[in-house]
Amino acid sequence: MTENFYTSNKEKKRLVNIAEQAQFLKEKKEAPFVKAWEEAQIKAATMQSVLDYAVEQFTEHKDELEPDIVEKTTALIEERQTEIKEFLMTEKERYLASIGIQED
Repeated sequence: MTENFYTSNKEKKRLVNIAEQAQFLKEKKEAPFVKAWEEAQIKAATMQSVLDYAVEQFTEHKDELEPDIVEKTTALIEERQTEIKEFLMTEKERYLASIGIQED
């Protein structure tokens, strides 16, 4: 039987330090990936903001446009919305893969 029934304060502190070191190294290793993911989110939010403003202007002046232009513009808006969503999902998958998380 090599089971310890008592752990000294020194041993407890050593174990805490080891856990803190492991957490620090993990965060340091993942920092560039986290930063890239945050930048991708900001980029997607900026693109969405610009698109929202364009849609607002389009909706405001929609009555003045010809039907075929309205149809083409609506299709372009939907296309841009899809591009933003795909960009964000691709970046999310890249981020999760880089930190070692498999998404179901």
